[in-house]
This record gives sequence, structure tokens and C-alpha cells, in this order.
Amino acid sequence: MYPWIRLASALVKGRSLPPMDVLDTHVSQHRVSLLDCDIFMEMNNGRIMTMYEFGRFQMAQRVGLAPLLREKGWGFAVAGASVRYRKRLVPFERYEMRTRMCGWDERFSYFEQGMFKTSGECANHVLFRTAVVANHRAVPMTEVAEAMGTDPTSPELPQWITAWIEAEGQRPWPPMTVT
Repeated sequence: MYPWIRLASALVKGRSLPPMDVLDTHVSQHRVSLLDCDIFMEMNNGRIMTMYEFGRFQMAQRVGLAPLLREKGWGFAVAGASVRYRKRLVPFERYEMRTRMCGWDERFSYFEQGMFKTSGECANHVLFRTAVVANHRAVPMTEVAEAMGTDPTSPELPQWITAWIEAEGQRPWPPMTVT
């Protein structure tokens, strides 16, 4: 079940957080709920992805993207992800989520997010490719940046991100039918 109450709480809290630059890192504190866990009593990988959504939504509020999305009738969609799971997060454990935009290209923005245990160890890490969408198409990122009052020139993306973009460009779409 989707955690609607936690989402509402995160959005309300996000409105009271101070504004930040689009390239700054948004940090939020969380605790693993029993409802987040699978049969192995660890945070479920699907719930991890949902919690990352909360981090991007709060960041969108802080950088001024959320009101712009409402004003223009735009959406905010995930277009791809690459995830690494390394450490378990167990019931009632506290963790810190860090969210930052690494940069963008013509169609997509690239977010790096990580969940960190109180010991400082990274439990999991993800790279998201996202798009601002309108009328079933991606809004050019230069248009989004200009509407936000941000320099439309992206910082240079790290090599590991450009390598992932290139690898994704070689992946067939639509996918082959599995037999």
C-alpha cells in the first residue's frame, strides 16, 4: 500500500524548509517502519524507491520546481534508474536520505540519491533519470531551467553518469519479447 499519509507529511514539511539552489544537496531524516519491510524484516526494495520519491518531491519544493509544475500543468516523471543495494535497513532503524541533482541534458535531469545509516555507511544508492513532462512529451530542460530562473547550462555530468547514459542508449526499445 502506498504511504499516502507519510507523503502528505513529507510535502507539508517540505513547504517549511528553506529554499535551496538546484545543485545543492537536500538531506532528510527517516525511520524504517514495519510497513516498509518485507518477509526478511528489512526495508523492501520497492519501498526504498518510494522513499526516494519523497526526497525528490521535497527537493522540488525547495528549489522552486514544485510550484512551477502546478502553475504550468507539468508533471515530474522517472525515465530510468540504476540502483545498488549494499546494507540492510531494518525495522525502526534511523537513516538519512541525501538527494542531489547532478545535472541535465536536452531532455532529462539526473538525480543521485543515497540512504545512509547512522554509522555513515551507505545502505543503498540510486541514479535517477527524470523528465518534466507535458502533453506526453519531455519539456526541454533549458525551458525548465529558464522558467525556474536557473542558468540553463548544466554542470558537466560525472563520467560514471555519462557512461550509464551511453549504455542505456544501446539498450533496445521496445524490449525483445521474453520466451
